[in-house]
Amino acid sequence: MELTSVATPASNKSEKMEEKGEKEMPKVEQDQMQEEREPSTLILFWLCCVSALEGMDTQLVPACQFALQRDLGLQLGHFAVLFTVQMVLTNLAAPFWGILADRGTLKRKTILMLGAIGEGVAITIFAFVPNFWVMMFLRGMSGFFLASLRPVCNGLIADLTSDNKRGKIFGRVQSALLVGMFCSLLIAGNVANPYVGNIPGWRFLFAGGGVVAFIVALGLGGFLTEPPHQLDESAKVKGCAAVRTELCTVLSFLRIPTFCVMIMQGVFGTIPWSVMGNNLLFFKFCGLEDWQASILAAEGTVAGVFGNSIGGMIADALARRFGYHGRPLSAQITVAIGIPMVFLQFYGIPPGEGTFGVYFALIAVFGLLGSWAQSGTNFPILSDIVPASDRSKVMAWECAMENSLANAIGPSMVSSLAFAFGYKFGAEELSGQSLSSARALGQAMAATICIPWMITLAAYSLLHWSYPRDMRRLHAKQEAAKEQMQV
Repeated sequence: MELTSVATPASNKSEKMEEKGEKEMPKVEQDQMQEEREPSTLILFWLCCVSALEGMDTQLVPACQFALQRDLGLQLGHFAVLFTVQMVLTNLAAPFWGILADRGTLKRKTILMLGAIGEGVAITIFAFVPNFWVMMFLRGMSGFFLASLRPVCNGLIADLTSDNKRGKIFGRVQSALLVGMFCSLLIAGNVANPYVGNIPGWRFLFAGGGVVAFIVALGLGGFLTEPPHQLDESAKVKGCAAVRTELCTVLSFLRIPTFCVMIMQGVFGTIPWSVMGNNLLFFKFCGLEDWQASILAAEGTVAGVFGNSIGGMIADALARRFGYHGRPLSAQITVAIGIPMVFLQFYGIPPGEGTFGVYFALIAVFGLLGSWAQSGTNFPILSDIVPASDRSKVMAWECAMENSLANAIGPSMVSSLAFAFGYKFGAEELSGQSLSSARALGQAMAATICIPWMITLAAYSLLHWSYPRDMRRLHAKQEAAKEQMQV
């Protein structure tokens, strides 16, 4: 698999040797080093911290659903609105941050710091909110700043990592996101509901989240060393011409069949993940204790930490064995395993009949075997199909396009279906157990997750056609450009 050239420490060393008149490194050895590139431990650590910060935020509000319904009178539909507002701002802002990064307008380190600081301000103020309307504004603010984190992180990883190791590195950073989700869920599940004096625990929870975000921002400023970034000629264009250039870039992405397939699978593949945060409420209504429900809700993220790492390495191995068919095959395997596990969890086992141990086993299998697609397939393929100078942008646009639809559909769909099936939040629910509401929520969750994932499974099959085709075209274009430069 041909690699797009980027500036690396090895290339800088080669330039210095040439200046001194020393013998250059043999080409075979240079090629071998290119095939074994990956981020340094320090850079990878801070990229993982950024990813963990995003994971922490995604679970704060879902983990506090019971307390917020109790203290502020919110309904299930309010949480759907909060989530949708946040994701709309995320989707609108992601291309903006990606363009700033790829054009070199701001250093990628600076963008990550701004994202962490903005997120810290938003969730700190959330700790003092009096009503739903202020919450809605703050979740939009969080969405705007969180949008800067993932595209820039993914662009850095793609630049610093060789093709045959991208699944492994993306898996580690994705695992860090799940670690953030795990910590948020585990702490929130036990802290959000009790009171400290007259102050509900969820307010302390959000204030603590703000402190974590500020610490990450300080760490990035003090310790993250930004690697060289390859820019193309379009980065020199300014003003209205720059806007036209970026629009042309987006249109060029849409002419890549694999990019369109990734959007298609992303829309249906993201709908289930947009509603997974309801599982804590589901377990609580099933009659499980707070500590049991929080462990189960957090368990999926812990298993996913290992699952993402395993999935990334499996996808790398399949790519070495089957070429451009390996990563699509890995995604098909993981989605096919995940669908029955989720179906059993929310629908196959009637609420009240499932034990803590049974749910624990189902979630463990799903986390280990049903979470490979993002790290092993999606991010590596998006890194491959465009030149190095467009990697942050292609990640940002793909996420924006898929999430715009997925997050508009998922939360509202599960909320509407749950009420249609008989969900309510009354005196019985306040007592902690309500099998009728659990049954209604479980049916809504099963439908909202399993049906879209069946479509996602079919969409991944199309990559067996589009991905090899697009890679051949990209390599031919790069070879033609090299020959023209030599002439």
